[in-house]
Order: sequence, then structure tokens, then C-alpha cells
Amino acid sequence: MTSTTGGSFDSFGKPGTGWITYASIMLGLAGVFNVIDGIVGLSKSKFYVADAKYIFSDLRTWAWIILILGALEIFASLYVASGSEFARWFGVGAASVNALAQLAWLQSYPLWAISVFTMDVLIVYALIVYGGKRLKAFA
Repeated sequence: MTSTTGGSFDSFGKPGTGWITYASIMLGLAGVFNVIDGIVGLSKSKFYVADAKYIFSDLRTWAWIILILGALEIFASLYVASGSEFARWFGVGAASVNALAQLAWLQSYPLWAISVFTMDVLIVYALIVYGGKRLKAFA
């Protein structure tokens, strides 16, 4: 069903609600995946590609970075559902920084890093396009 203003309505009856729900859930999933990746990187580095060259430092440093970004994304996912403008921009920031970190993490697990990068790009899209005043209508 479409409105007269051209925006589409989803099953919740408000435009963009599905995208905001998607962004919140995917922020949480990306955060959980990053926490797992960080723990695995810290504990069992043979899981990742051998002799990978990183932008700076080594696998343990990047594992800590990914672990911390995962915790931030989990926090952001819980906060986005509250509907505040700060939560929207915090989610955009967490997903954007994580997208860049995934590109730097690409050497350790290429296909997985590209998948999480794609998730982060869609999260940023959802929060920028459908956030703001529409996000407040979600809460």
C-alpha cells in the first residue's frame, strides 16, 4: 500500500519502520559477529588467513579493535530502538567506523569482512534515509 506522498508503508503502518527495524537488528547481529571475531582473533589466530598483512600492527590489535566495535554496535542496536536522534547518529557512526574497520580487517577473513561491510552500508542507508522524525514515529 502506498501513501499519496509517494512513501511506502510496511506492515506496521508507518513509512520506513521496516528499515529501522532492519537497522536495529542488523546492528545487533553485526555487533555479535564482531565480538565473536574479536574473541577468536585473540584466542585462536590460526583460524584466520596465515601471513596476512595489515595496515598497521598485527592480528591481536585488530582483534581488539573489532571486539570493541562489536560492543559499540550492540549498544547502538539497543539504543536505536528508543527513537532518539542521538541514537540514530550513534548508530550511523558505529556502522560507518565498523565498515572501514572491516575493509582493514579484509586480509584476515576476506569473504566474511565483505559481508559485514555490506551489512554496515545497508545499516547506514536505513538510518540516514528513514531515521530522524520517522524514527521517532517508530518508538
